[in-house]
Amino acid sequence: MTGLAKWIAALARMTGVKSMLEARSQLASHIKPGRYGPGDSPNVILSEVRGRFIVQVAGWPDTFETVSKGLAAAAGGTVPNAFGIASVADTVTAVWTGAERLWFTADDPALMKRFDGVATDEDAMLLDLSDSRTILRLKGEAARSVLIKGIAVDLHTDAFPVQAIAHTMVEHAGVLLHRVGPEAFELYVPRSYSANIWHWLTVSAEEFGYEVEG
Repeated sequence: MTGLAKWIAALARMTGVKSMLEARSQLASHIKPGRYGPGDSPNVILSEVRGRFIVQVAGWPDTFETVSKGLAAAAGGTVPNAFGIASVADTVTAVWTGAERLWFTADDPALMKRFDGVATDEDAMLLDLSDSRTILRLKGEAARSVLIKGIAVDLHTDAFPVQAIAHTMVEHAGVLLHRVGPEAFELYVPRSYSANIWHWLTVSAEEFGYEVEG
């Protein structure tokens, strides 16, 4: 871990990053819990995932296979077998986000600390992305119908099964889409675009009837 990363991790432990992240949600003034649209029960449920932490690991072609396995083991998981499928363990999820680049995600403010002493600065570069992304979740029988209004990904189960991931565009922003259940999806969205994408989701879900969870 670099000196800067260690300083950031230490600051997080001292100040309680989880609370800081929650307080700084870009959607605080946009999320209005309640029922919207037609029908007696919602066909889509929208929410923001809070308290999720993201560490990006980047390395070099000649060493990253070995280095990434060590980092994944330290995090409590494994390296994904394929680019488009997440590797999910009890306490951490790992996804490929590019060549020699992985994301590890966990509901743990000490996620970065898991990598202490595992790799040198020459082996890999670790970066905490937690405060740069907003994570939006939608679930329900109409979740796929909402997404296909603006996402150029085949979301049929045979083409995009549970734990599949895709890098795609929504409202002119690059996002990471993760299918976390048969009718459940999460969008990792650049923080500065989160309000626009949240608005797009609510408009797209209107015809189906939806609920916003606080």
